[in-house]
Amino acid sequence: MTGDSEMRNNTSSTSDANNGGGSSGGAIDVEHYRKLVKQFCDMRRYQTALFWAEKVCCLSQNDPKDVYCQAQCMFLLKEYHRAAHTIRLHKLEKTHIPCYNLLLESLYEAKEYNEAIVVINTVDIEYLASSLINQPLDGVGMEGPSLLFGEEECKNEILASISFLKGKIYEAMDNRGLAMDYYVQALHKSVYCYEALEALVQHEMLMAWEEKELMQHLPLEHQSSESDAKFITKLYETKLKKYYESIGPNTNAEETPIGNMSTLKSIKELNDKIQMTRNSDASIHKNVLPKFMTPTQNQIMSPANKVLEDLKIPPFSLQVSLSRASSLINDSHRSHLETPSRNRSKDSADSPTSMLLSTSMQRIQKSTDVMAAEAEKLFYDCEYKKSFKILNELLKIDPYHNGALTVQIGCLVEFGDYNKLFYVAHKLVDRYPDKAISWYAVGCYYDLIGKSDPARRYLSKATSLDRLYGPAWLAYGHSFAKENEHDQAMAAYFKATQLMRGCHLPLLYIGVECGLVKNLELAEKFFYQAMSIAPLDVFVLHELGVIKYEYEFYESAEEVFRTTADIVMNRAKQNKEEVSARWEPLFNNLGHCCRKNKKYKEALEYHQYALLLKPQTPQTFTAIGFVYALMGNLEEAITYFHKSLALNRDCIVTSTILKTCIEDFMDEDSIIDDIYGKQAWDSYSVYKISKVPNQFPTIEEEDSPTVKFTGMKLKFDDEDISTNSDNIDPNVIMDMSMDI
Repeated sequence: MTGDSEMRNNTSSTSDANNGGGSSGGAIDVEHYRKLVKQFCDMRRYQTALFWAEKVCCLSQNDPKDVYCQAQCMFLLKEYHRAAHTIRLHKLEKTHIPCYNLLLESLYEAKEYNEAIVVINTVDIEYLASSLINQPLDGVGMEGPSLLFGEEECKNEILASISFLKGKIYEAMDNRGLAMDYYVQALHKSVYCYEALEALVQHEMLMAWEEKELMQHLPLEHQSSESDAKFITKLYETKLKKYYESIGPNTNAEETPIGNMSTLKSIKELNDKIQMTRNSDASIHKNVLPKFMTPTQNQIMSPANKVLEDLKIPPFSLQVSLSRASSLINDSHRSHLETPSRNRSKDSADSPTSMLLSTSMQRIQKSTDVMAAEAEKLFYDCEYKKSFKILNELLKIDPYHNGALTVQIGCLVEFGDYNKLFYVAHKLVDRYPDKAISWYAVGCYYDLIGKSDPARRYLSKATSLDRLYGPAWLAYGHSFAKENEHDQAMAAYFKATQLMRGCHLPLLYIGVECGLVKNLELAEKFFYQAMSIAPLDVFVLHELGVIKYEYEFYESAEEVFRTTADIVMNRAKQNKEEVSARWEPLFNNLGHCCRKNKKYKEALEYHQYALLLKPQTPQTFTAIGFVYALMGNLEEAITYFHKSLALNRDCIVTSTILKTCIEDFMDEDSIIDDIYGKQAWDSYSVYKISKVPNQFPTIEEEDSPTVKFTGMKLKFDDEDISTNSDNIDPNVIMDMSMDI
């Protein structure tokens, strides 16, 4: 207890004794009641603790430490406005750092963000922090009460907490640039402030290389021992991006899903193309028209173009934040180095509570957070079975682990297990009705069973409960995309892009929607932007191949599809699993590219492999029949066209090609000889009708786009089908959509 509070207590006790306040002339020990308040807080009897905390404040004449304890009890009772008013009433936020910290947190929980920003702007916390640095570390010799109420050992943690709260407040006000800056400062003030790292990573604020750079610049050597630094680094690295962030020259092919170096070379060339595209865009923007000119209709920026422009000029610079945080550390160098909790001796291994670093690393693998991170990594690598197996073990230990539940919901959607998903969603809603993940699970369930309206309603509720929950925004966009409502879907994806700056998925989905509305140039830009974040993501590579096919760059499209297929097949080989049926469109598209490049035998192989992945698919039968027709094997082509029509009798394209094949097949002399006999046919040669040249030409393929079996509605060009027949519509559009 400080000297001033002791003087007040002694004066109060003397006054009570002189006035005969006690029947036996005894005294009240205020310190006893302070300990009692702490005991009741530890036992979670907050109302009782508040009762006695208020009495202690009266006895000590509102000692700052007791007022802080009283406000903390109010905060624990979720009476946030009351706690904030108590601190402001005594103006302690301007003189004591813990009170400033509690006031910010109370205003944040009360959703009074504007008032919190007013406090941030009016109170000079940096001046208080500098005063704290100039204090003796043991607090002895100060004339007034300690700024930390005797908690000098955790001074760095309190300052980190304040920076973290500032970041949360600015993020709630959609000022993500300042929020990221304060999160970085919080990590630098205390490397143990995990919440700051979680906010940066879980909210996808940083790119993969920025996360790596942040880890390299953490002041671990100043705030922890060498062993602790390795331990913390290992734990934090599990929270970083789960996909490959870069492709360096020393990449080991055995440690990646790439099977050969030619595939790696192809991806490097794609990355070079991305950089060239960026440079060309930068040079274009340097030569813009003067601002005083009236903008034409072409100059008006669409929402998609605006997103791309915002990505080129990020609102946050990690280098600036790291420099600012480093300067703050230099200013408070004494505080970081001389704090007793950091000043560990080199022979700490002799402590009975210490253990070897190798033993610690081995035991920490059983941590639920580490297991959840491993499951998430497998999920991003499309290894859903392995991920789900780890999740089952984790959820037995902690059934309500938030990160694990998010990945579990994704796995159940991939498996199509709506019964299990219904059970998970029902359980979450019963126990956590105020959490966004509960209604996200419900929305995913309804979306999985094909009920879009309730799915949107529940996903919208999830986004209203937590506006920063990115998966809910992505699922919300999917519910519109499934019904070809492209504008609404892109609006949801745009919002997800703002919230998930370091994630490639919103960019991928925006590119897909642009491709569906035939804005190929914009789609390609979004795919390149997604590849700059996740170069080895197979879904991005596949969609990029589709766009190149649409541009009629068949050789480039074939190269991209081969690269994607190589990655997919090598991943399956490494995991000793079969290739998933979800990749059937990939091998069909690769077959179409080979057909366009006159590689008919390879095209047949890829189409037949796609048929193995997903049997009884009418589009694949049509594709195989078309290749056989181009090879001149009309009999085999007719057989496959019949198989296709048996599964989908309303396919106009297949019927048209079948008709042409049958007519060409009947014109062959060998067929006529088999039907009538050669001698009989020669005897009626007088009456034989001469063939009209090119009346029923054979099927030949021109250098133009043709059938493509992707998630789009695609047009069969008249070059691929004979247009001399009156029954053929050259502009027929056929729905060949498949699950990608």
